[in-house]
Amino acid sequence: MSDILKVVTPMINKNQSIAPKQGVNPISPFTISDPSRVMRTHNQTELTKQHTGMHQNGDAPVLLLSLLKDPAVAVSYLKNIFMLEELFKLLPANNKTVTPEIEQIFQSLIMHPGDIKKELLKQENASTLFKGELFDFLRKISNSQRSTASVQRAIATLLKSLNNVTNKNDILDAVANSLAFLETSLASNEALSSRLSALIASYRKKNAGDRFYQLKEQTLTIVKDVENSLLFSPKISKVLSIIVYNLSRYNDSSSFFNESSYRLRQMLGPQDQKKFIQLINQYSKDLQAGVFKNQLQTSGDVDSTVMDALIKLVNNQSANDDINSAEAASIDKILHSLLSSPCNFTPLLHFIIPVVYEDIKAFAEVWINPESDEKDMPGDVESGKHFLLVIDIDHIGRFEAELFTHDNIVDFYLFCPPGYPEKFEEMMARLPKVLSNLNFKLGETKLSRLDNGRSLMEVFKSLPYRRVGVDVKI
Repeated sequence: MSDILKVVTPMINKNQSIAPKQGVNPISPFTISDPSRVMRTHNQTELTKQHTGMHQNGDAPVLLLSLLKDPAVAVSYLKNIFMLEELFKLLPANNKTVTPEIEQIFQSLIMHPGDIKKELLKQENASTLFKGELFDFLRKISNSQRSTASVQRAIATLLKSLNNVTNKNDILDAVANSLAFLETSLASNEALSSRLSALIASYRKKNAGDRFYQLKEQTLTIVKDVENSLLFSPKISKVLSIIVYNLSRYNDSSSFFNESSYRLRQMLGPQDQKKFIQLINQYSKDLQAGVFKNQLQTSGDVDSTVMDALIKLVNNQSANDDINSAEAASIDKILHSLLSSPCNFTPLLHFIIPVVYEDIKAFAEVWINPESDEKDMPGDVESGKHFLLVIDIDHIGRFEAELFTHDNIVDFYLFCPPGYPEKFEEMMARLPKVLSNLNFKLGETKLSRLDNGRSLMEVFKSLPYRRVGVDVKI
């Protein structure tokens, strides 16, 4: 026993003094051991997953980034749609994938040159719901009080309240659609499936808004039951999060609208106050009478032909159970990119024009910055309008046309595929005569070869300064 104690006893002199470890002096200057510059930023993939949670295999970040890098992304995907159509036509005659309805949708996507102007006006009309005399008046006030921050904030708050008043039915439809997805996913659980079916029917009724809080309690109860179900999965969890989020968006109170309109009215002059009260009262009457809803239902020829065809393609693709999974995934990516193009990542006007002339198909995509500043405009021009046209023609290639308009002057740049610039010299020489009939003068022109396509960031220099995110407050 004494030998064991000798082994474990530390070999140290009992009278030896042990100096304590020196602590860090907070007053001393901080020294950097490695002053070399950081050459690469941190990988942001993990940090942005919460924004793309519904998309699998990393598809969403690639698609959203391609929207910024390639201004012809919709053109490329439209070509893919028609390539799919041609592949469908080569399938055996007894194939049920292509129905007469699908064939009609493919044909309606292509228009004739004489319909381009009408289609552009239709797409412009659908670019925003803030249309009418009231919103024209608000734009006028905003432009005249551009330097007054309080007025700009009051107008933004009023627009938020108007959007809250008009999108109630859309929120209810979104909740019903999410519940329908849950019903399909939980079909093996008859008890949950039947409850979801009854709840969906309640959301589809006309008076669903009057019973919203009761429906909300039922929905949250089912959400908890689904979470405790054996069929609960990460994908279902994301759908439940979307349902809860949409329920939180619904606001049945009219005080927000009344307070925001009253606040803006106090900032206006006597004449503008009188005009504003008249317009806001008329808008409220039209909203209660369902005028805007009736206009949307009976719009008919006002709707965009291209966008209507895309919506029908989505409906048919989602309802068709016989479609190949690979083809379904491809169409999903195509439509996701088309519908995501005009978003807060690219705050520009966006138009899609597929045209057929004789036997040649051309796909054009137009991006417009109607309020360009000195970053976008050439030379010393401070403001104007900036246009980018990306045109892809079958068997020829890709063209890029860039226009700048300011003070009735048009600057025009044309970039052609290799071997074609010489063939467009005569057209460029005729431009002054064409513009003379439109009271415009031709400014600087440029005709060159397009070796590599440019990104939206390269064309619209002000885009990084105008891009906003979900956490930006106005």
